[in-house]
Amino acid sequence: MASFVRFRQLLLGEEGEVKFSLSFSMDEQCRTVITGNASTSVNLECQVCLEELLVEVSCEINTVVLDGLEELFDLNQERAALVATGKTVSLQDILEDDLMIALPMVPRHLNGCSQHDPIFVENIESGEDSGLASHDETHRPFSDLALKFKKQQDMKEV
Repeated sequence: MASFVRFRQLLLGEEGEVKFSLSFSMDEQCRTVITGNASTSVNLECQVCLEELLVEVSCEINTVVLDGLEELFDLNQERAALVATGKTVSLQDILEDDLMIALPMVPRHLNGCSQHDPIFVENIESGEDSGLASHDETHRPFSDLALKFKKQQDMKEV
């Protein structure tokens, strides 16, 4: 974990190890394809109580290595790709990128936070008593227009 500088900046602490398994093959266009998985346990900051939180992070890796940017524009947008600037690519960068993407966007304790009442945490998650408008209270400026359009459609069907 010590060499994953960018990944470590998102964590609380530097301890831990990354377990990974990678395989290499060639696709039909003779490009290198790297497939596998990576996993680790990391400490993050809970965004509700701001306490330390242990999170299991895992990711699937399926990356094609390209020779130039031109190939990138022709590639399916669903496919992960890496443009090689030389003869070698950094496997550490591939692992680090995929692990960073796999981190939860808003880390929080799943069973409520120890210093907060579980009802408070439920209210935050559901939007109740938090000053946020519920789904029913949201102003919908085009709702009248939609009703009018629906009525016109119903009249045409009759």
